[in-house]
Amino acid sequence: MEELSYKVRLSALWIMHMVAFFAYRTIAISESATEVTVLSNNELASVLLLLMVFAFLTLLLGRRINRLMNIIAGAIFAIAFLAMFIDGITAYPSSPFNLMMGAALVLMASVIWLAVRWPKRQP
Repeated sequence: MEELSYKVRLSALWIMHMVAFFAYRTIAISESATEVTVLSNNELASVLLLLMVFAFLTLLLGRRINRLMNIIAGAIFAIAFLAMFIDGITAYPSSPFNLMMGAALVLMASVIWLAVRWPKRQP
């Protein structure tokens, strides 16, 4: 039962990250952020689909591969969002925009932290 709990927690973090990412893009477009890299609709759809796939795979895969996938994918997304967050702070200092970028970064850090904490053996 504990393994299911970790899977559900990680999947929920991926979904929350997807919402924060979508909110980031919505805020950037609504505030006409020309200085910040705003993804095209195809790029946005690809990223959102990828985040949904990771949420689904988290529920589907076994413990060992799941843990590894969440650590690696979480690190890649965290680095990408850190780069966008730094670019956003310097190029477009909007507090709602930076709040969503920071939230997405914290969520990815939480995915990595929870995946690392996942026990290697079941009690």
